[in-house]
Amino acid sequence: MFRDLILQYYLPVCITFVSGLCIVITKDWHGKHSFDTHVGIQKFHHVPTPRIGGIALLLGLITAWAVAPQESSGLFGKMLVAGIPAFAAGMVEDFTKRVGVRERLLATMLSGLVAFFLTGYTLNGIEVAGFDSLLSILPISVAFTAFAVSGVANSINIIDGFNGLAGGILIVCFSAFGLISLMVGDSSLGIICTLIIMVLAGFMLINFPFGKIFMGDGGAYLMGFLLAWVAVMLPMRNPGISKWASVLVCGYPLIETVFSMARRAWSKADPGQPDSEHLHSLIKVNIVRRYFPELPQNLRNAMVSPFCWTFAMLLSFVAVKYYDDKLILMIGVLIGLIVYASLHGILLRMQKSNT
Repeated sequence: MFRDLILQYYLPVCITFVSGLCIVITKDWHGKHSFDTHVGIQKFHHVPTPRIGGIALLLGLITAWAVAPQESSGLFGKMLVAGIPAFAAGMVEDFTKRVGVRERLLATMLSGLVAFFLTGYTLNGIEVAGFDSLLSILPISVAFTAFAVSGVANSINIIDGFNGLAGGILIVCFSAFGLISLMVGDSSLGIICTLIIMVLAGFMLINFPFGKIFMGDGGAYLMGFLLAWVAVMLPMRNPGISKWASVLVCGYPLIETVFSMARRAWSKADPGQPDSEHLHSLIKVNIVRRYFPELPQNLRNAMVSPFCWTFAMLLSFVAVKYYDDKLILMIGVLIGLIVYASLHGILLRMQKSNT
């Protein structure tokens, strides 16, 4: 029994950690192709760093699938197969820096389509009058699901800006989904979430707080896709769970994405171009840099993450507590939007007043 637990929950941690460590140790060999440049509007690190942590995450996930109990391994394997297009597009971008945002979004949509064909799950309603009748039509439901999956996957890539930020947010989200799964008796999905958390823990040992390796687009899109597909499956496998619970659990990265799109549309900027007005960027400039100037650069980068983790945990707490109450969950989403907008406005004014 103890040996089985070691294999199931600790081996994925070890494989992810060792794989990531090997990437860091050998960075002088592959850095010409794998380094993340430290020049750019969203770049806060000062040392070239490998951005191919997605390889370590994939190896950890394959290990987790291999040791998963039979009740979960079948579904988990289908999720990993479906995630290949998203992972591949991200990895090509990590190595070449030449894959556009549109192509990466299309790849994640393809992953959503593959996941539908392999698992049979699709969003046939969002508990909003008028939309649910449309989503009862299978082709529309499948297209909407693929679009939603792409949005969630891209949202993880958007928040992947500081040491431990995306990894920590993913752990928070998968923890919430895992808890809800276990609360409603869906042990298969609960085990999958736990195994993914173990993989992320192995990655975080290298990524946080010192930022020796980055998740990169390959890791962000793969983990974002897995998060999105769990968000789809959870209410579809368990009708007592409101679909708004999934929205609220993923609330922080989704809200960040919505505001980023609105900001770029307002300024008529290219939606594929980075900017420095994400919430995490404003926290770094106006809080961490101002109040903790004595810390080394990599630790200042890491200090941004707990602020964002806290926001994500508060939203996830409400989702776990009231997973079956659509009204409270929708109010939670609205409050999350208001809190984000307020914090963003305050920090942006602080920045402008200091320039």
